[in-house]
Amino acid sequence: MPPAARPHRLQLCAILGFICILGLLYGGLFLTRALFPLRYQEEILHYSDIYHLDPAWVASVIRCESRFESDALSPAGAIGLMQIMPETGDWIAQELQQTDYSTSTLTSPAQNISLGTWYLRTLLDRFTTRDVALMAYNAGPSNAEAWEGNLALAFPETQRYIRRIHLALPVYRVYFAAPWLLDLIPSRAH
Repeated sequence: MPPAARPHRLQLCAILGFICILGLLYGGLFLTRALFPLRYQEEILHYSDIYHLDPAWVASVIRCESRFESDALSPAGAIGLMQIMPETGDWIAQELQQTDYSTSTLTSPAQNISLGTWYLRTLLDRFTTRDVALMAYNAGPSNAEAWEGNLALAFPETQRYIRRIHLALPVYRVYFAAPWLLDLIPSRAH
């Protein structure tokens, strides 16, 4: 190679290297956004503020419960974003004196997040730690009491549930701390 061509080749290598690094970063961000979607931010922020909850924690619960699918229905009959059982929804609506509530409204993102965050707040007040409140949210308060907050005693499904929330929480903290990042990363069409 002639000596005059070496600087151009180095520049070309540097540019290609830079493009590869950007591709890896962007691809990683795209993958992160695909694995950790975020929708209904306004509702999450609104109800998290009302009930004094970390919005990233609420988003992590929603991701683990329904992957942000507002019409999600579990085999057990839980409905909506935060997978609220109809009987639990009836009880929460009664506690909140919501006269316009019906089970069909659990597919409404705002209604579901409203009831789910109220219930998380109630469980957190009752059990004092997030993990025990999550155990109660996932497996029921009576099970959380029986396990005395010991995750090792919880159902394997409940143990996995809490681990998944712990995995998601830092990602959603970044999303809520730097919401402009979400504008840089395309998400799937909804």
